[in-house]
Amino acid sequence: MSEQIIEEDKGKVALWIEQYIETFLGANKSYIEGYVAKLREQNPNISNEKLAKKIRNRKSFKNGLVGAATGVGGLITLPITVPVDLIASWKIQIGLAFAIAHVYGQTHDTADLKTDVYLILAGNSAKEALKTVGVVASKEITKKAIQKKVSVEVMKKIWKVVPQKIITKAGEKSLTSFTKMVPLLGAPIGFGFDYFSTRVVGSFAIKYYSGR
Repeated sequence: MSEQIIEEDKGKVALWIEQYIETFLGANKSYIEGYVAKLREQNPNISNEKLAKKIRNRKSFKNGLVGAATGVGGLITLPITVPVDLIASWKIQIGLAFAIAHVYGQTHDTADLKTDVYLILAGNSAKEALKTVGVVASKEITKKAIQKKVSVEVMKKIWKVVPQKIITKAGEKSLTSFTKMVPLLGAPIGFGFDYFSTRVVGSFAIKYYSGR
């Protein structure tokens, strides 16, 4: 996939991300609750941070396998023309963000969760996006640091601005498409990129909710 295709479909991509996040938050609450509860049962007395890291590690490995499996490239035209592995990565990372949110007790306000997921997916780019909507963050973007500054009106602005940062980050993934034309080379590159990018998302989510 080229950077140009991402630019041409940017509006459609942003809309798809928003719709998927809303659908996921509405349809998977019970599943996430069960998933986190089962892990707590399997790991009694584990701290929130250690449990969140365990989820991060599992989801990162899963995303790495997806990246390796789709390492030969390929496009998906539904709902938009983007690499199939990019769609798969976003789905796994959104689920990861939601699961870590649940670990830290953030399960009730859908609007808050939607904002959280956007910021987590944007990662370090979120700070720049927040500035454009009038929110100046400290060195670290955390739930505690910004929750007093983010009103419903600001949330709506974030939903419009932050997806552009997420899509820009996705451009990095398109740079691996050329190497994916060679399956034996593309598979390990796909695994490595998706594994580490998901670890970054998971680590950001842990810092975001723990305040560390």
